[in-house]
Amino acid sequence: MSEGRERTSLVPLVLWSATLLRTLVGFQPHSGQDNYHGKSDGYGGDYEAQRHWMELTWHIPIADWYRYDLQYWGLDYPPLTAYVSYVCGAASEWLVGPETVELFGSRGYEDPIHKAFMRGTVLVLDVMIYYSAVYVLSKRLGNNASERLWILILALMQPAIILIDHGHFQYNTVSMGLALWSFHFMTKGFDDKIRVKTGNDVGHFSNCVAGSIFFCLALNFKQMTLYYAPAVFAYLLGRCFVHQSIVTDMKRSTVNGQVVKRFAALGVTVILTFLALWWPFVMYAPSDDANTSVSHRLLHIVGRIFPFQRGLFEGKVSNLWCTLSIKPVSIRRRLPEDIQPLIALAVTFLLILPACVKLFLVGRDGTSQRKTCNAHLKTLLWGSLSTSLSFFLASFQ
Repeated sequence: MSEGRERTSLVPLVLWSATLLRTLVGFQPHSGQDNYHGKSDGYGGDYEAQRHWMELTWHIPIADWYRYDLQYWGLDYPPLTAYVSYVCGAASEWLVGPETVELFGSRGYEDPIHKAFMRGTVLVLDVMIYYSAVYVLSKRLGNNASERLWILILALMQPAIILIDHGHFQYNTVSMGLALWSFHFMTKGFDDKIRVKTGNDVGHFSNCVAGSIFFCLALNFKQMTLYYAPAVFAYLLGRCFVHQSIVTDMKRSTVNGQVVKRFAALGVTVILTFLALWWPFVMYAPSDDANTSVSHRLLHIVGRIFPFQRGLFEGKVSNLWCTLSIKPVSIRRRLPEDIQPLIALAVTFLLILPACVKLFLVGRDGTSQRKTCNAHLKTLLWGSLSTSLSFFLASFQ
C-alpha cells in the first residue's frame, strides 16, 4: 500500500476521533450549571440561554421573538439562529418531553437526558456543516494526502471550537462551516477570458452567486461573521471586474456590461437571501404594538443583535482598547462615549484596508487553472483571518 493510500485510510479515524473527543467533552460541567453564576435576574449560562431560545421560539409568535422578556436571556442572535432554535425546540418537545420547553415554567430546568439531546443537536449540525466544509477544503488545499490529513486534524481538533461549542452549548461551527462553504464556491473554477469573449456569464459567475448565498446564511446565523465580510466583499468586488490583460481589443461597453451584470447578480442574491430570512419580521407586527412601523421593527431587532449601548469596554475583551485603558494612557476616561464607535470604526478600517486591497486585486485576476483557484482560496482564508483579527483588536465590542 502506498503512503498516500495509507494517509487517506486514516481520514475516517480522524473523523471518528474528533467526534469522540467532542462527545467526551460533553460529559464535563458547563457554564452556569446548577446556577453556578448565581444571577438574580437570570438562571445559569449558555445551556439555559440556548434552551430558553428553543422554548421561546417554539411557543411565542414570531413577531415577538426579539421582544419577549428581554431581561431573561432575551434573543439577541440573527434570524437563522432563531429558526434553528425553533426546529430544535420542536424536536425537544417531541423527542424528550414538553417539560423541556415549557417556557416560563421550565426556567432553571436541568435534566441529563435533555442536556444529551442539546449536545446532540450541536454535534449533528457540526458534522453536517463544519465537518463537510473542512473535508472539501482539505482536498483543495492539501498538495498531498499527508497535508490533507493534517488540515483535517488541525481544523477538527481545534481546542477552542470543541470547548466552546461542545462544552458550553454553542453553535459556532454552523456559521464557520457556512462561511467555509461560501469560500469554496467563490473560488471555484472560472475562466474570465472565455466568458467575456462569448458574452455568456451565467455559468461562470454562478459559483460566486452560490457562495454569496452561503455567506449570507452564515451572517444571519451569527453576527460575528461580519468579521469576514470586508474580505469577502473585496474579493467578490474584484471578481466583478475583468483584468485589463483579458480585455485587449474588446469593446469597452461589453466589458462594462459584464461588470454591471456581475455586480447586479451579487446584489440581487444578497437582497433576496436577506429578504427571505427577515420577511416574517417585516410581515407581522408584535402583539404589544400592532401599529409599529416596519422600520421600527427591524431597527429593534438590529439593536438586539448589535447592542452598541453596552459600550466599548463591555465585553472586557483583551483587545486594543482594553490595553490602552490602563495607566498611563487611560484612554477610557479620555474618550467621550459618543465618539468611541467612530474611532473604533476608523481604526478597524485602517487595519483591514491592506488585506482588502490585496483580495480585490487577486479576485480581479481571474483564471481557470485549478492551482490558481486553490491559491485564491488560500488568499481568501488568510484575508479573512486578517480582517477578523482587525475587528477583534479594534472594533466596537
